[in-house]
Amino acid sequence: MKRLKSIRKISYLLLTLTVICGLLAGCGTSMDASGSGEEANHFYVENESGAHTCTMAISCTAVLDNMDQFAAKKKAFVPQDGILLAETTVAFEEGDTVYDVLTATCQKAGILMEAAYTPLYGSYYVEGINQLYEFDGGELSGWTYRVNGEYLNYGASSVKVADGDKIEWLYTCDLGRDVGNTAVGETTK
Repeated sequence: MKRLKSIRKISYLLLTLTVICGLLAGCGTSMDASGSGEEANHFYVENESGAHTCTMAISCTAVLDNMDQFAAKKKAFVPQDGILLAETTVAFEEGDTVYDVLTATCQKAGILMEAAYTPLYGSYYVEGINQLYEFDGGELSGWTYRVNGEYLNYGASSVKVADGDKIEWLYTCDLGRDVGNTAVGETTK
């Protein structure tokens, strides 16, 4: 009898976890402003009086020239124009970092983002955005960022955001060279 109750409890727990995971998996889609159910590629954060603002954009346009490097299942996550998030004004708090703004923006926009903390550097490394991860587009591929047009050689969680900053996250297939980062040397392609 006790064994039967234990099995029922475990079954109930597994069923509950399955339902919760199913609900969470369905929360990644955002609607456009019309409510038509079409995927939105942008959203707007209303600026509260006195709040700090910057702009954020997320692009994987470099992937479009390198689709042959990607597995078929990954191609489904690449928008036709390569824009995951069009330039969007977002609010942030004093002391927030580029990583903080990315995390909050992706969460609000329903874009999956995954990162890992690197104790050696004391910073977070962005592994993937919208199911596009480092090395998906070859050994030199992954996410890079720039602030006000400048590529920074620091982890995004080490860089504080200032009012009016323009933050861009870009997927690169060539260590940044294909998205304009000239600090890494000549192209390998």
